[in-house]
Amino acid sequence: MIDTLPSSGPMRAPVAPTRSAGVKAIVIAALTIVMAVPLFFIQLVLSDRQGTATSAATEIATAAGGPQTVIGPFLVVPYTVEQIVPGLKNPVAIANRVRIILPDDLAVAAHADTSVRKRGIFAAPVYAARLDITARFDRQMLARQFPEGAKIAWQNAMLALSVSDLRGLADNVTLRESGRDIDFQPGFGLGSTEGLANPGFGDGRGGLHAPLALDGPRDIRLETRLMLRGSRELNFAPLGRRTAVTLDSPWASPSFAGDVLPQTRTVTAAGFKARWVVPYLARGFETVFDNPQAAWAALHHSSFGVRFYQPVDYYQLVGRSLKYAVLFVALAFLSFFVVETVTSQRLHAVQYALVGAAQVLFYLLLLSLSEHIGFAAAYLAAAMATVTLTGLYAKAVFRGVGRAALLTAMLAVLYGCLYAILNAEDDALLIGSGLLFAALAGTMYATRRIDWFGLAQGD
Repeated sequence: MIDTLPSSGPMRAPVAPTRSAGVKAIVIAALTIVMAVPLFFIQLVLSDRQGTATSAATEIATAAGGPQTVIGPFLVVPYTVEQIVPGLKNPVAIANRVRIILPDDLAVAAHADTSVRKRGIFAAPVYAARLDITARFDRQMLARQFPEGAKIAWQNAMLALSVSDLRGLADNVTLRESGRDIDFQPGFGLGSTEGLANPGFGDGRGGLHAPLALDGPRDIRLETRLMLRGSRELNFAPLGRRTAVTLDSPWASPSFAGDVLPQTRTVTAAGFKARWVVPYLARGFETVFDNPQAAWAALHHSSFGVRFYQPVDYYQLVGRSLKYAVLFVALAFLSFFVVETVTSQRLHAVQYALVGAAQVLFYLLLLSLSEHIGFAAAYLAAAMATVTLTGLYAKAVFRGVGRAALLTAMLAVLYGCLYAILNAEDDALLIGSGLLFAALAGTMYATRRIDWFGLAQGD
């Protein structure tokens, strides 16, 4: 019997696994987490640029007048009452007080001409507004607003008006009452009178007053006009038992804000016109105040008006895109992983890292370009550059035009979906969940025939 001898040639070593789908998936997951680090630093750059833009807008506002809130007009009437103080030889003491009385009717007709001022590459909207203000006080209402026995200093009664930033006044202000013109003076006009010298009443720096020198309670009708400069916002306080405000402007992108929204509004490419009507029962505070601090808080925090909104707020949009950045980097990795899995070409972890770096760089390009050419154009340019770069790299590593074209198309769809998410805030969750479902379905379909156990053992 002749035994069969082994070949005398060199023995082949066992085949080592050339790839493991599980290990590759773990590496890709780790790379995705690593990519969060440069994305975090891009977020810091975004915050720094936002801070710079805010500082530039503040500088513009300092020169043009900041956001303006007009509160008034209202009456300020000093009076005295006798108080009983037990334990004193003379138990009767005189207390000096002040009463703040709001008008029965307040009407404001305002027109705001707008423009955009720039500081370097940063811009902020400014306006020059004309405000025609009419207020009416009823005699009977005035007569019953003081306690019994009070000595009312009607001769010292004043009309007061508050403007957030008096530097925005473009001209002197005159009050017209009963056929006479009275010039406004700075401050609320009561000096050390109890209450109004206290910082709780806006510290008086935004106040104007006009002495009325009344001889008693009577019907009062007041008219005044303010020429007011400001930036970004124009607000009003609903002081009247009925307050009606009409505002029009050529600004095409208003954002109505505050406690009350306009009853009617018309917004076109040529501008907007809005009208607010606030009745007594809806404004939420009384007609008379004894405490100036309480009056200031109520009047100041009930304002309404318009923000001259800049629709191209690219910092906000870039910030929103960064919220989806890790997800989209992961989807880019998934696209390469699927193509690698269904083909014989293998990618190294370094190659995945380079693909991820290209996706991360997209957000820095988007931020830097947005400051110069606007968000939409910047997004198109950054996406095209990133997709082209990644597609050319895919062509080199997969050594084929077909696979590179497939990956380029997949990345283009991803960036198109991201743009849709950013511009459809209400439907962002729906679009995002649909995209994830489609990515999962595509991955399952493309890998449905793969023997993962055999893949883990190598080819």
